[in-house]
Amino acid sequence: MSIQTKTRPALRGLSAALCLGAFLMQACAARAEEAKAGADARPEPVTKVRVVSPDGRTELVAPEPSEVERYCAAIADPARDTRAGLQQKRLQELEAQVSAKVDELEAKRREYQDWLEQRRAFIESTSTIMLDIYAKMKPDAAASQLAGIERTTAASIIAKLKSRQAGDILAEMPAEVAAEIANLIVEKTDKAAANAVSAKRQG
Repeated sequence: MSIQTKTRPALRGLSAALCLGAFLMQACAARAEEAKAGADARPEPVTKVRVVSPDGRTELVAPEPSEVERYCAAIADPARDTRAGLQQKRLQELEAQVSAKVDELEAKRREYQDWLEQRRAFIESTSTIMLDIYAKMKPDAAASQLAGIERTTAASIIAKLKSRQAGDILAEMPAEVAAEIANLIVEKTDKAAANAVSAKRQG
């Protein structure tokens, strides 16, 4: 007997099993569609079968479910549980994403609030009297005085002067000192520039 002859019964059995499985899946799908379509309709009464008991009495009993009905009933609950589990997992993932985004936005809000406080303190750190004194000085004299004090204080004073006065004073300073003070003014009054400087320092 050839190998081909031996394998024919096995192939026929496999084909039959596959056909049965396909039939059951189609039947379950059809029953699911029927159940979905008739969800709002009035349920039809269950047809009962007349059976004569051993003592001669006649009874009406519901017919036994078919193989297809038993199969569909067996897989319905696990499939529903699986869908519910997947939906729950997706909801948890979305909740985690939303929570992370809220935390990120809150961190940015605190960062911006801190920067506003620093800017306010920087602008208000110079008294009106000191500002009037430097505003009335000649640019070279003011530059000499401001170059010798703390950089943040000098930047605060120059930032409050008129643009032309501030430019004349910076022009009289050594280039390195003028650049340092100018960078401080930009950093303290421009949020985007402050972020760029912070990123550069961290890098």
